[in-house]
Amino acid sequence: MNKHFFTKTRSLIALTSIFAALGLTVGCSQSPQKEMTLKEAYEPYFLVGGTVGETMLLAKRDPSLELAKEQFAVLTTANSFKWAVMNPEPSVYNFDVMDRFVDFGQKNNISLIGHVLFWHSQTPDWVFEDENGNLLTREALLERMRERAKLMADRYGDTIKVWDVVNEAITDDGALRQTKFHKIIGDDFVEQAFRIAEEVFPEDSVFLYNDYNMMLPERRATVIAMVEDFKARGVKIDGIGVQGHWALDNPTLDELDLMLTEFASTGLPIHITEMDIDYLGREQYFGANVDIEKLTATPENNPYPDGNFPAEADAALAARYGEVFKVFLNHADHIERVTFWGITDADSWLNGWPVKGRTNYPLLFDREWKAKPAVKTLVDLAVEKTNASVSQ
Repeated sequence: MNKHFFTKTRSLIALTSIFAALGLTVGCSQSPQKEMTLKEAYEPYFLVGGTVGETMLLAKRDPSLELAKEQFAVLTTANSFKWAVMNPEPSVYNFDVMDRFVDFGQKNNISLIGHVLFWHSQTPDWVFEDENGNLLTREALLERMRERAKLMADRYGDTIKVWDVVNEAITDDGALRQTKFHKIIGDDFVEQAFRIAEEVFPEDSVFLYNDYNMMLPERRATVIAMVEDFKARGVKIDGIGVQGHWALDNPTLDELDLMLTEFASTGLPIHITEMDIDYLGREQYFGANVDIEKLTATPENNPYPDGNFPAEADAALAARYGEVFKVFLNHADHIERVTFWGITDADSWLNGWPVKGRTNYPLLFDREWKAKPAVKTLVDLAVEKTNASVSQ
């Protein structure tokens, strides 16, 4: 197997197969017999994925899962693998949703992402404490982390090959986030997490560091320094996860291009892990810090509470997605996948963050599971690039 679980197909054979799926012959200009899906359009460049939630996986039949099966080549779960959800109390384990997730992926030939092994925000207090409520020693917490990682590896390591090992351990200014993990273990918390993962997971597993606001030079510099240090000292790290929680004007395209260029210089593949574009904006809250105190919905920050997103807004959203994906396609040699954080607008976490109760519209499919204009924009971009490649 290749070093990386995900492989990209850029050969003429792959391009021919995509056109065949449309009833086309390479080099011809016949009208397509069916609409191309996102996963078909982007197969030569990178995988396109979505994120499914507990409600979808527990339902007898959920249209969002059907849409995911049709459009996406890779899936993530939003919360079910997180420590507080999977193991909220000592000796209490909730495996049902995770098992359904794995079963769905296997039945439908969809690759899966394990999100996330270690994250400060949704880790229950008991993880850090002994039976008397005192903070654990470094050795005791490392052993508790090892137990969790081994449990996940034993149960899912043969079917889930890509894992977010550590999530959001660095702050905007490039400093290490002062969480209980860091307080107890020390500044080598992230290193120890990756060493534990390598110790217990199968050899062909792919390990990512994942974070938001990666366009900020200070955070990016710290991530790059960490990656280079790990590589030099033999700590297994296989990719960089870039959360794509962005807006209509942030990051700029130049910032996005620079970020991808600098991460590509490490030699590690880039995973765009949590893609959405917040048309409504974040006020002073940008990124994905879920620990903030939420804002209150007002007519100004929640202008479309009834679900009637105007056509001109949909067009602006499509245009922004198009600009961003043009940059992605320019860096396709270094991008493994782009995963949207949700399936439809109804699934998006941005309906409740940073504004409680807001009705938001950041994804490619609306609340009726219909493709928004952004889908055609993105498919057309990929097809245009494929046509140009074939004609050369």
